[in-house]
Amino acid sequence: MKNIKSKGFTLVELIIVMVLLGILAAVAVPRMSQSIIAGEEAAEQKFLANLISAIEIQAADEFVRDSRKSYIDNPFNALEKQPQTDNNGEGWWVDNQNNSTECCDSRNRNYSRSSIRINHKRNDGSDRYWLYETEGPRYDRNNGQEYVRQGTFVIYGPGFNGETY
Repeated sequence: MKNIKSKGFTLVELIIVMVLLGILAAVAVPRMSQSIIAGEEAAEQKFLANLISAIEIQAADEFVRDSRKSYIDNPFNALEKQPQTDNNGEGWWVDNQNNSTECCDSRNRNYSRSSIRINHKRNDGSDRYWLYETEGPRYDRNNGQEYVRQGTFVIYGPGFNGETY
């Protein structure tokens, strides 16, 4: 009798490998998509933290010049390089700029308020936005004493609960 050597895999071996690959894919795909979402959120928070730092540096420069801390209406103007959107519309931009003048401080002078929306379109096509509000410096009174109330800004949105800076 001739001894025939098998050259290949049996059908049972192939089915076992396919089942194992299916199990691995069922576990790996959800974890991979969660990792992508977590990465997007971390990148957004890092960008906004850098934006806040740039805004604070700009306000500190303003304070050195005028002894009054004021914040710019468009936060992207504090950045060295403006963020942009790509051909698919993904990226960062600002819109809905609402500037107003409030009347009046303790010296009967107007001061400014503005509200702007910071938008981010993620790679998956979903949109996130944050509201950036500023209030200009103004004179105020406390117990008959006049003082300069420094300007402030607030960010509302994912990861930000409206802390005043």
